Amino acid sequence: MQGIEAMKINAELVKKLRTDKQWSQEQLAAACGLNLRTIQRLENTGNASIESVRALAAVFAVTANSLLLEHEVSQVSSPNPVTVVKECFIQFADFSGTASKYQYWWFLVFVLLISALAEIISPVLRLFVTVLILLPFLAVGTRRLNDAGQNVWWQMMYLVPFGFVVVLFFMAKDSIQPTLSTPPRADSRA
Repeated sequence: MQGIEAMKINAELVKKLRTDKQWSQEQLAAACGLNLRTIQRLENTGNASIESVRALAAVFAVTANSLLLEHEVSQVSSPNPVTVVKECFIQFADFSGTASKYQYWWFLVFVLLISALAEIISPVLRLFVTVLILLPFLAVGTRRLNDAGQNVWWQMMYLVPFGFVVVLFFMAKDSIQPTLSTPPRADSRA
């Protein structure tokens, strides 16, 4: 799990919930949109990413916190901005998955500050920095739009005068997936 912090879940509870529904691991993987190997790893080791925990919680119609081991529930918090920026650079070519509003906005603040600083030093340096930051910025934007349930092609509006307003509006929308702190809606996933 490079760049994604692993959490410990109650693997026995996941197995029990799966067997109560009389699902195989393949059926659970299909229901929550995870890879079969991910389900096998979850049930064997209890290691899971936040996204995997959210997907399982939505499928089983339970809170995400109920799937975590007790000592993990107290440790769930937002990472600091430096960690967020570092993870965005590590996932520079990951255009699948999701990014929270917290991740996107902190990375945007970083991009704006670095661009302004580079412009003060030299306009040529700003162009160099812009080229370096472009791919990670588009990747985190794509993941954020995925999380908000929007089409990733809305980022093309950056090319239109004042189009960034439309893009920022969509980036500010709430996640369509349940968070760890809120229980899933009854109609979220079957």
